[in-house]
Amino acid sequence: MIQPAFISHAVGENSRLMQDVPPGALTPFVFSDPAGKRWPRLRLILLIFGVFAFLSTVLFVQTLFVAPQMRVPFSLRQLKGQLKALQRANPAGQLASSSLLWQKFGAAKQATKKLAGAAATPSPPAKSRKKAPPNEVRLAFYTNGDPYSYSSLEEHASLITHLCPEWITVINGLGDIQIDPDIRLPKFCANKGIKLMPLLTNLVGDAWQPEAIENLAHGPADRQERFFAKIIAALRDAKAAGVIIDWEQIDPVYKKDVTTFIDKFCDALHNDDKELWLTVQPGQELEYIDFDELSDNGSRSWFEGWLHVLLEETDTKQWIITLGSYGYDWTVGGKKAELISFAEAMSRANNAEIQGAEVSGPSYNPYFYFEDGDKEHAVWFLDVVTFLNELREVRGQKAGGFALYRLGTEDPAIWDALAVPRDFKIENQTRDALEVLKGTDTITDVGEGEIVTVDESRADGMRKLAVDSEGYLTAKYTKFPEFPTLYHQGAGGEHQVAITFDDGPDPRWTPKILDILKTANAKAAFFLVGVNAEKYPGLVRRIVNEGHEIGNHTYYHPNLALAWPEHVRLELNATQLLIETITGRATTLFRPPYAADTQPSQMSELMPLQIAQDLSYLVVLENIDPQDWAKPGADIILQRIKQQRRDGSIILLHDAGGDRSQTVAALPRILDWLHTRGDTIVPLSTLLGTSRDAVMPPLQTTNRSLARLVSGAGFRVYHALEEFLWAFMIVATALVVARTLLVIWLAYRFRRLPRQDFVAPISIVMAAYNEEKVIAGVEGVADVDPRVRLLRQENRGKARALQRALAAARHGIIVFVDADTHFQRDTLPLLLEPFGDETIGAVSGHAKVGNLRTFIARCQSLEYTCGFNLDRRAYTRWNCITVVPGAISAIRKAAIDRAGGLSLQTLAEDTDLTLSLHKDRQRIVYVPQAIGWTEAPESVRTLARQRFRWAYGTLQCLWKHRDMIFNWNYRALGWFSLPSVWFFQIILVAVTPVVDLLLLASLPFGAWSAVLPFVITFLSMDVILATLACILEREPITRAWRILPMRLIYRPMLSYCIWKAIFRA
Repeated sequence: MIQPAFISHAVGENSRLMQDVPPGALTPFVFSDPAGKRWPRLRLILLIFGVFAFLSTVLFVQTLFVAPQMRVPFSLRQLKGQLKALQRANPAGQLASSSLLWQKFGAAKQATKKLAGAAATPSPPAKSRKKAPPNEVRLAFYTNGDPYSYSSLEEHASLITHLCPEWITVINGLGDIQIDPDIRLPKFCANKGIKLMPLLTNLVGDAWQPEAIENLAHGPADRQERFFAKIIAALRDAKAAGVIIDWEQIDPVYKKDVTTFIDKFCDALHNDDKELWLTVQPGQELEYIDFDELSDNGSRSWFEGWLHVLLEETDTKQWIITLGSYGYDWTVGGKKAELISFAEAMSRANNAEIQGAEVSGPSYNPYFYFEDGDKEHAVWFLDVVTFLNELREVRGQKAGGFALYRLGTEDPAIWDALAVPRDFKIENQTRDALEVLKGTDTITDVGEGEIVTVDESRADGMRKLAVDSEGYLTAKYTKFPEFPTLYHQGAGGEHQVAITFDDGPDPRWTPKILDILKTANAKAAFFLVGVNAEKYPGLVRRIVNEGHEIGNHTYYHPNLALAWPEHVRLELNATQLLIETITGRATTLFRPPYAADTQPSQMSELMPLQIAQDLSYLVVLENIDPQDWAKPGADIILQRIKQQRRDGSIILLHDAGGDRSQTVAALPRILDWLHTRGDTIVPLSTLLGTSRDAVMPPLQTTNRSLARLVSGAGFRVYHALEEFLWAFMIVATALVVARTLLVIWLAYRFRRLPRQDFVAPISIVMAAYNEEKVIAGVEGVADVDPRVRLLRQENRGKARALQRALAAARHGIIVFVDADTHFQRDTLPLLLEPFGDETIGAVSGHAKVGNLRTFIARCQSLEYTCGFNLDRRAYTRWNCITVVPGAISAIRKAAIDRAGGLSLQTLAEDTDLTLSLHKDRQRIVYVPQAIGWTEAPESVRTLARQRFRWAYGTLQCLWKHRDMIFNWNYRALGWFSLPSVWFFQIILVAVTPVVDLLLLASLPFGAWSAVLPFVITFLSMDVILATLACILEREPITRAWRILPMRLIYRPMLSYCIWKAIFRA
């Protein structure tokens, strides 16, 4: 039965923490310092340490922002203006025939007649002009992977009717095809109303494969049918209107077979409502010949002569005439010419300070000559003037339309020129658009080699248009525009090649690579990531000592195109100082992460290169990238290098960043193949024509020695701190996962105690603190119910009040309840039931938050559910509950007496008493059905005050009972639950802000991917536990997701309370 309850009431105003310490206590208050010396001494130590750490950090950071004083030869840093203009009357006669490139020029929907007796002759007699067709086809060739091609398409889509992307390649005579689509185009073209006509070619790499078409043409019918089906399926997937065939270098012997094959192909496509267009090269009987006339890119007489021949006896509407807009840069006497864009032609002319280039008769093609070192170059280019002259002829002959070769290389004024009338009477607005040459953000290239410097200058140019006596449009370039330019150098000799390794060093792979290079007596360049160099300085020194070169690859390997300028400088300076500290040398070589083999197409991509150049670095790119990082296999790595060797002289490999066993396996074979080919493996300095000391200057004893000393010490401390933090995160994550799984298992195996009809007299104790000046109705409380006793005393703390109430209690079981907690009707019987088992000394009830009006209160509700109550449910099985809450619990009075009574040494009297009961070998259980609704703080201020008291009291209890931790006498309590309190409720909560700051700080440095898995794991465990707790307590599972904002907003406040408690202790 229920006997009288006792109320112990403390009357008084609010008081500070240390005033709660009971005066005259027989035992000292935990963490008390009667002499008052501990805190001043600790404060002095912390002040000294803080000032030293702050000044050291400031000095260290300052060294990171001080640019290194490097000296790079001026000839390597300043390439602008090294091109010299040359005057030549007509360069045609000085160009070797081998320098001409094959050219796709002319496309047709159908080829209905053979062309016979065609030759590059002067223009036939002029014929009467025909009006341009009303439905003019405007086709544009598109190059995959060229960002300028796509940007031009986006800007001028409304002026295009058909698009021809280079997508499909016939790779062998079995009919196998390779498809390289640009996945953006189908949707884009559909939205813009553009017909997609992919190009079907037999160009594999840089070599035509005529055998593939010849074998298909005279092969079995089923093979041809399979080939047709593959092409049609590809066209359906791309939502294409048809296909354009560009098959070149076909042997005339197979003319009949190929013609029959094309007829069958045409029928198959038409049956699927697809169109078939053929590219036709002007020449005898459709045989493959070179299109370019020796000298220019198609002079007026050459163009008009062929146009008349093609259209004279055919349906002109069936012909689409391709007009070029690009340029060629011929090295006089060289073996090849470079196809360049109009912008690159302008950039080279500007750099060489060309004067007086013009478009005039008889060829009406502009050109200029310049000198680059000891090499003479001739540049012919096609611009808006050549385009308009040719377009007038095309429209005059009433052709079906024209095709532009190609998007991305064209003179931008072409799009304004489409509305120019045939008589060239140009309106002023259009004339301005045609004459002013805008210096845009188009990035151009000058020179040869993969080591670059940057010039971001931009300036407009000018050309003057006129119509000559023959009625053709002419122009004179009075000023060439200036574009952002990459100046290339380091091409080296024809048989010189450099090998470079990125992302190292790595203790597993770098030594193996160094051994292979040493055996082959080959020198390479290693572009180091600072964080790896910091970990393995011995490997860095070995690289340098064995004669190799090292370069800067940033500290954290971020994408610098997405970084801000200060971040870029910090990455470079930090790595440079680290290299100087380790090797005693600086390095002038820099390679940007993620962009070594990428042609910059946006100004944001030039920004880090410009900053590096301002810091005296040479930017090292490369054109031979076997993508060994993707682990394609040693054979593929070697094969790709063989295919790409002619494209450049710098090979990119990786010695870190993952499993590099394939790179190690391929390296000896790469070296052997290069030697067999006749190549010499040289350092980057040799490609530049300078010495190793020039690109890796030894440091001199200067005032920077102090900076190196500071940076060296700073990097060592930083490395130790970083290693500690990473180790802590790994250990913490593992412990969080292990604890989560264990708590889930224990909570799942929790079994309710068997029901017992046990009754006994109890005493209910409640400590009520008057937080206001008056409690209404205090007088006369005892007169209302004789079972209630009201004990008044001055405020000397909750523990003293409870101690007095316990002394007055008359019954063997004490029920503790807080003044702001309300029991349900069955709570007291449920708390009482377990005491039928004499081995049970204490029972913990189920505290739930009753006031859910604010976000703070709702966060506490979830914390009670998935923290306190779930833990007690799990800990019951192993008898390791750490807190029997004073808000709702029942304890045998005899057990309290044997445990030494209610202690006055801590603020967490319930935790202190619980641990004392464990020392007395009492069994403590949890009854989740015994529910008490408590009132939680509703504001941050009151919650912080409460949690500070809890945190400080918990620290006191942990310190007071520290002998129980890792003590086999207390089994799970000593080895599991108490260490869990130390780690998960004190240490982990305290360092949570550090982890959060680490994540935030890692974002701009590109290291977020390393931190993110730990954060996701932490949050995932929280969500899992919250979900389980909601299921067990039959609450909506959706409440579990509240744990995420709670961790981000609620946890920092708890961390503050923990730190405050630690400092107060």
